[in-house]
Amino acid sequence: LLGPLMAQAFGGKSSPTLRSLLAGRPATIVRPGTNCREAGMIMSDARKAALVVEDGRLVGIVSFKDMMSRAIAKELPLELSDVTTIMTPNPESVSPDTTVLEALQIMHDNKFLTLPVCESNGSVVGIVDVMDLVYGSGGTDGWRSIFDSAMDVADDLSDASSVHSFRSAARSTRSARSTTSASKAKSKSKDERPVSKLRPKKPLISSAGDSVLAVAQMLANKRGDAALITSAAGGVAGILSDTDITRRVVAKHLDPSSTGVSSVMTPNPTCVSMSDSAMDALATMVENRFRHLPVVDDSGAVVGLLDIGKCLDDAITKLERAQEKSSSAAEDAVKQMANVQGAGNAQAAALQQLLGPLMAQAFGGKSSPTLRSLLAGRPATIVRPGTNCREAGMIMSDARKAALVVEDGRLVGIVSFKDM
Repeated sequence: LLGPLMAQAFGGKSSPTLRSLLAGRPATIVRPGTNCREAGMIMSDARKAALVVEDGRLVGIVSFKDMMSRAIAKELPLELSDVTTIMTPNPESVSPDTTVLEALQIMHDNKFLTLPVCESNGSVVGIVDVMDLVYGSGGTDGWRSIFDSAMDVADDLSDASSVHSFRSAARSTRSARSTTSASKAKSKSKDERPVSKLRPKKPLISSAGDSVLAVAQMLANKRGDAALITSAAGGVAGILSDTDITRRVVAKHLDPSSTGVSSVMTPNPTCVSMSDSAMDALATMVENRFRHLPVVDDSGAVVGLLDIGKCLDDAITKLERAQEKSSSAAEDAVKQMANVQGAGNAQAAALQQLLGPLMAQAFGGKSSPTLRSLLAGRPATIVRPGTNCREAGMIMSDARKAALVVEDGRLVGIVSFKDM
């Protein structure tokens, strides 16, 4: 599914493997018996989830969300709590020879945000997260291909649905002109698609006066991983994520119950509005390694939160659904068009919309070949009025084609095998 979209980003080469992505990066490994404070400090230094390894084998994983929800929110004594009490046991892992694109698909299919990487003998290589894969997806061209294509197919499916709804009633030239105009307008506004197209999730909001413990417990109860901190005026004062809690509270030996959220949050975060460019918002997240980006309205009030993991998951889901719908719709369209003698402009436009994306890969990104190139060097099976049926049949037999009846250089009839 993703391969054709990324081929250009990788310069025609295959997608890199996780082995190459992790080369030179130390694995964030802890062992049973390590306490939660020590694990948090290791995670903080590496900015990665911790892999719990015993006798060389992976037995668990501790994410930043685990640290927040299972340790901080439950007020565990961090120095006295074994990391095994908060880990997710026996996590799935992948081979280091898994490609970045395969890893993206695995993360999407299983709703993972992190993915342990182990050799076939069980030895631990490291861990990748969603941002690693976004960065490993062929650079800027790669991640833009995924998100841009996802928004394209969403638009295309919407347009195809519109074409289907008026197909039986709107067969006029005017309808074809309208479809063409709409297509040009869509192309022109491609880079102006708003943040709302990315479907920001509902924000989880806390006050600047809350404690870290209160925010962690709120996030744990609502299964969130980041809270937007608002000022008394209702604007965005800051953001606090599960990663921030590990790095700025756990690793710094601060007491969550007596530490105000305003002292450890990221203050005055970059924000976007619903009407801002979606691609610009994604570029801001990727280029600055922001996993979250607050969304505000024109008055500055918080209305949503972009999560790069959710955006990526939604993008792949859209591509999958588009593939399924396009395949089904194309089959229906072909059946319908096969029953039409001389398809009209509106119908041809509809078929072009439905089949075009499916054939792009087959033609290597180039336009569909013309019938001129298809017929080059092939003699036409032409007969003239006065030719008897036996002779026409022999010509048809040799060419394995229907015969075209031509008079004075003009086509006046056709004789198919069924006619004969």
